[in-house]
Amino acid sequence: MNQQSKRPPTLIHIAGISGVISSTMPLMMILASTVLEKSFSWQKNALSDIGVSQQAWLFNSALVVGGLLNLLFAFGLRNYLGKARWLKIGVSLFTVSNISLSLVGVFTENYSIIHGLVALGYLLLAPLGLVFIGLGEKGQGIGKASLVLGILALLSLIILPVIVFALNLKVGFAVPEFLEALLLSIWAIFVSTKFLRCHPNTHFLNTS
Repeated sequence: MNQQSKRPPTLIHIAGISGVISSTMPLMMILASTVLEKSFSWQKNALSDIGVSQQAWLFNSALVVGGLLNLLFAFGLRNYLGKARWLKIGVSLFTVSNISLSLVGVFTENYSIIHGLVALGYLLLAPLGLVFIGLGEKGQGIGKASLVLGILALLSLIILPVIVFALNLKVGFAVPEFLEALLLSIWAIFVSTKFLRCHPNTHFLNTS
């Protein structure tokens, strides 16, 4: 059944602002930590290695802040997209992925098993969430962007390390990690611009 209802503009606008901040500030903090941490190398390290280094405070703060801000963005996303099955699954996966992202900043490599689980939760669930959103969203350009960027993010995480290993390239896991984060940030900024242009009198279709 299709049911027409109003988007709550204030919530959507706040979520849009949150999406832009969560897609830019944490990446800048992470890049800063890679520069400041002398022991870090893009050729041999994973990004999480910084979480137990001298720059741990900067890196872990970026993860916690980014994950929490993305929860607000995800809440706006749920209201903006509606209640179609694929969309609900996609937004739920994206929400859980950002809880995992914040937990990566809490459970560092010192908590080996827990760290591995929450890191994998973010790295896999976030792009999968985009894919499901892409399958469920038919309009506004969000569907196509979600599907394309979600697939690219998955490929960067799965295929790129295989290529690196097969060709014996001197590239650390930080490279595919950061590439995935960059693709997810591009998507979030794109969607956030839609939020910020949302007019109070605009309507959308909730599918249930």
